[in-house]
Amino acid sequence: MNTSQTEIESALVDVRKAYRLLYDYQRAALDAAKYIGSRLGLEYKGGHSYFSDCAPRDGRPGTLENWAWDWLNLMCYEFHFQQTIAKDKYLNFSIWLFSDTGYFISDHSAPDKRIVNTFASPEKSGTKLGFFVYWAWNATYHTQLWETPENLRRFIEKGELPSQMKDDGVLGMCSDFSCLADQKSSDEVIAELVRFAKAKGFPLEKQTKPA
Repeated sequence: MNTSQTEIESALVDVRKAYRLLYDYQRAALDAAKYIGSRLGLEYKGGHSYFSDCAPRDGRPGTLENWAWDWLNLMCYEFHFQQTIAKDKYLNFSIWLFSDTGYFISDHSAPDKRIVNTFASPEKSGTKLGFFVYWAWNATYHTQLWETPENLRRFIEKGELPSQMKDDGVLGMCSDFSCLADQKSSDEVIAELVRFAKAKGFPLEKQTKPA
């Protein structure tokens, strides 16, 4: 091992800076999801980590062979919201956070989640938010979108959904995370979502004030 202690200490300063930057980014992502859900009058119903498993809970068994991504759940995460429309009828709204699209848009012949140099470069990648409005989530949608790389890439890059999802009336929209840089731009994204949803027959409404 040829790395000197001085070089290691310098690298660890960068690690500490990275963790603090990551904290600020994740706080901004959580606040953005909360603000959007609130302005649309929706109730948060929990979320799912999609790039990896979740980190083992306190005291739960886990292994040290778990992917490092398991401790970085917001790499790709779904925030799920819901509104009761009538008895047994619910309007569903999901926000998918793609913190780094590099794996999903990679041109590498065999991209590997555990080998980051198979991802597209940070400069060519993006940080995106995918928005979905739907009445019910069919299990086949996950296969069509998440488990079909070309479909997921098309959604990330062009906002296009697979044909069955469109035929079933699922609404999908993808935006750059930077579009939520401030309240004004966030409200513009929300207004666009409402217009898009109403055009597709969803009773999504922007609230006058956050709930």
